[in-house]
Amino acid sequence: MFKNILVLVDGSEFSINAARAAASMADLYSGKLTLLHVVGKSFSKTTMPDLEQEIAGLRAEGSQILADAIAATGKTEEEVEAILSWGNPIDIILEEVADKNYDLIAMGSRGLGAIRGLLMGSVSERIARSVKCPVLIVKELN
Repeated sequence: MFKNILVLVDGSEFSINAARAAASMADLYSGKLTLLHVVGKSFSKTTMPDLEQEIAGLRAEGSQILADAIAATGKTEEEVEAILSWGNPIDIILEEVADKNYDLIAMGSRGLGAIRGLLMGSVSERIARSVKCPVLIVKELN
């Protein structure tokens, strides 16, 4: 049933819970798990070295968020596709969903990191209304 699952992660405990829940579903259905982290930061006018340093820091932070989410699933990096992307979170998420045939999208009910708008309401509601597949909003896991 759920053979291709996308999880939106931002480093919050809610998104880690979504990754864990989606990993369980992927195991249950022998499905593929993809984690997506979007850096939604806009850059101020700075000098090139400062900008390069800021980008490198955001890339490292995003990579760590993805690595932490993979570790929370109990899977290896080879078993999970991890995508680090830049831009408007809603636009990037909808582009990713349009490009691939996901059976389920999982996300936390609240966000903290680079996808700051990923709160129950704005982004999650728009994603749920805009996609054809089911959307799983995860709060806490027992």
